[in-house]
Amino acid sequence: MKTDEFITRILPLKDNLLRVAYRITGNAERSEQIVQDVMLKVWGERAAWIVIEDIPSYCLMVTRNMALDTINLQRKRTECFTVR
Repeated sequence: MKTDEFITRILPLKDNLLRVAYRITGNAERSEQIVQDVMLKVWGERAAWIVIEDIPSYCLMVTRNMALDTINLQRKRTECFTVR
C-alpha cells in the first residue's frame, strides 16, 4: 500500500466517518479526533488491506467501535466522580 492509494481509497471516506462518529458522540471535536485515530489505524494496517474485502465498511466499523469506546470510557469516568 502506497501513499497515493491511501489518498484515493481512504481519505474520501472522511466525511462519512465524521458523520458516523458525530451521530454516536454528539461532539464535533471528539468526532474529528476519532476519525484521525481511525485514519492512523488504517494506515498502520495497510499490509492487511489485501485481506480486507470491503475497506469502506471496515473503516466505518472501526469508526463506530472507536466512537462507542469513547462514549463508554466517558461514562465510566463520569460515574467514578459522581457523588452519591
